[in-house]
Amino acid sequence: MKRSFLHSPFSTFVTLVTGLIVLLGYFIDFEMLRELRFRFLQWGVILAAVALMLGVFNLLRVHWSRLRESPAKAVYSFMFFVGFVLSLSVGGLLGIQNSLNRALVDYVIVPIEASLFVVILVTLIYALTRLLQNRLSVFNFVFLATIILSLLSSIPLLGIEIPFLHGRDSLLSLAFRVLGTAGVRGLLLGVALGSVITGIRVLFGLDRPYGE
Repeated sequence: MKRSFLHSPFSTFVTLVTGLIVLLGYFIDFEMLRELRFRFLQWGVILAAVALMLGVFNLLRVHWSRLRESPAKAVYSFMFFVGFVLSLSVGGLLGIQNSLNRALVDYVIVPIEASLFVVILVTLIYALTRLLQNRLSVFNFVFLATIILSLLSSIPLLGIEIPFLHGRDSLLSLAFRVLGTAGVRGLLLGVALGSVITGIRVLFGLDRPYGE
């Protein structure tokens, strides 16, 4: 079988050279290196925008095929096209600062995000209860207690506010801010280290996602 162009050593060489130029451009103060880094980053932004457009066109093609071939799923595809045309028209013609565009975000996107958050929360609680049935652990009980306290502190039960649970100056809110900030920073550090390691592996040709 003939090897594709992306699997050839030349593509690995281009990736290696481009990555090294961009990386060294951040550390070495050299005019030509800075110019090459800037150009490569500009090309990367353009290619990312083209890839996004291709992804949108592919999504439209898939839903158009469903409209023609699958009547059972035609309703969802039709609603997708209606939402796509509406969002594109409002955002493209009226601008992102228009009141109608802000209304779409406030009354459509934000409620959908809140609904998804609730679904994720209920799924986590259900999974945790099943986990407690199968295996008891101190960390499981701590996680369950954290979820319950988070729910009680977010919404006062029957309108009754408990001093140490509700309010910005409560001890529980302070603990959540400290622990939550520490957790988010830990996640960001993990993502950053993972991105650096993945970039190094791609840079030296150990991983070749462009050749999959």
